[in-house]
Amino acid sequence: MRNRPRNIQEWFYYTLLESPAFHRFVGKVYRRVNGIKDIPPLEHKQTLQFLYKPTKAHKINAFKMLFIDEYRATFGLPKKTDKYLN
Repeated sequence: MRNRPRNIQEWFYYTLLESPAFHRFVGKVYRRVNGIKDIPPLEHKQTLQFLYKPTKAHKINAFKMLFIDEYRATFGLPKKTDKYLN
């Protein structure tokens, strides 16, 4: 946890760094300076644009594979999912 500010300057500094509007502004300036095209944030896209929608069975299977691999890694055995993830 952060300590309380020692003076008003620090309080303004922390408030500015925690502000989402400040981060949006800095991002816009960064994109303009570097010539990067503005893209809309991901939150505004509809979920229908994404093609792959994993089912509950897919998620359980993926969790099981990763859990077993981590368990194998604790004993120094090679991981089996490296061929899928690299």
